[in-house]
Amino acid sequence: MRATNTGKRNRVHKEVKLEIVHAILSGELFLEEAMVKYGIRNEISIINWIKEYRSQVESRMRMTSDFLDQRKVKDETVLVAAIYQKIQELEEDNRLLREQKAYLVEKISVLEMEISQVADASTPYEHGK
Repeated sequence: MRATNTGKRNRVHKEVKLEIVHAILSGELFLEEAMVKYGIRNEISIINWIKEYRSQVESRMRMTSDFLDQRKVKDETVLVAAIYQKIQELEEDNRLLREQKAYLVEKISVLEMEISQVADASTPYEHGK
């Protein structure tokens, strides 16, 4: 949003001043860049706005930062809970797979013994050599 021209002087709404001060204090823009972006001709105006609105803008920035920090902690807590749940599911899957493996190993052993017995039974005995 640019300053509006009302006669000789540009009139800058408070919301725009706050936006400019925020952009400068947050490091988003340098003073000169803000002047160009918002069409402000006099850097003293911006300096005065910074003096006037600094505490208000910094307070909003802290509130936003605090909110984001709280949101981050909440998101991390949810993420940790989801990871813990997934670990439990994977551990249960692993336990079931181990049981199935043990069952299959046992079945293979039984089948190998049966094959061995059938093979022994079908081999003719050699007498008298």
